[in-house]
Amino acid sequence: MSYCTIRVVAAWAVVAVVTAIAGPFGTFDSQPFVWRLGYWSSIIAVSLPIAISIRVFWHEIIKANPIWLEDQFVVLTMAFVFGPLLISFNNWMVNQVEHPALDWRLTVVSTYLISLAAVALGNIFGGPVASEEAVATSQKRDRLLDRIDVADGTRLAKVSSDNHHVRIVTDDGVEHRVLMRLRDAVAEIDVEEGICVHRSHWIALHHIDRMDVVDNKEVVRMQCGRVVPVGPKYRSQLVQVGVIAA
Repeated sequence: MSYCTIRVVAAWAVVAVVTAIAGPFGTFDSQPFVWRLGYWSSIIAVSLPIAISIRVFWHEIIKANPIWLEDQFVVLTMAFVFGPLLISFNNWMVNQVEHPALDWRLTVVSTYLISLAAVALGNIFGGPVASEEAVATSQKRDRLLDRIDVADGTRLAKVSSDNHHVRIVTDDGVEHRVLMRLRDAVAEIDVEEGICVHRSHWIALHHIDRMDVVDNKEVVRMQCGRVVPVGPKYRSQLVQVGVIAA
């Protein structure tokens, strides 16, 4: 069983037990604990693929934003999507057709709180106890690449500032333009090895072809054919990585 599966199952089990004990929507007074546990385990199990689909949707829409914001969009969407589905299911059950606890506002709020608890537990299980395999998987791709539409396996080649934007060049030669500062972009490069060779340019070491001199100024020629100027105060970094001699 993979780590991701263990995380989902653990969160599902904890939330199911807590919900069964709490007995929302009148189930605490009307049904025994075993019935509530089976009922809420089933409800939460059905909600998982819906929640995963919502997570994938919002991850693609707001992938440039922090994870806590994505979490909030996920739980809010779950409240207004799964909440009405839960009401419809309960209304289908003959013995709860007219139950006053099925007020849509209470259902939406309760679904929001339960979803929030599930996300919090998932983050807890995915935090310090994360396996080395999970950590390695998360580090196979630079976070900066999540801001642009690229295929798996694509690597960074160059990142340059352009007024209030950055131009991101990948190893396939495609260029992307993103609204952010260069220093923030460099902070999101946590896999590819590279250096800043100028205040406006970061380059990946694997994409360097050779050093050259143009108009009495040192430049880096990249494998894609681009020429990047070398700033005087950044030259020492090229010396440290062995690209040029001291």
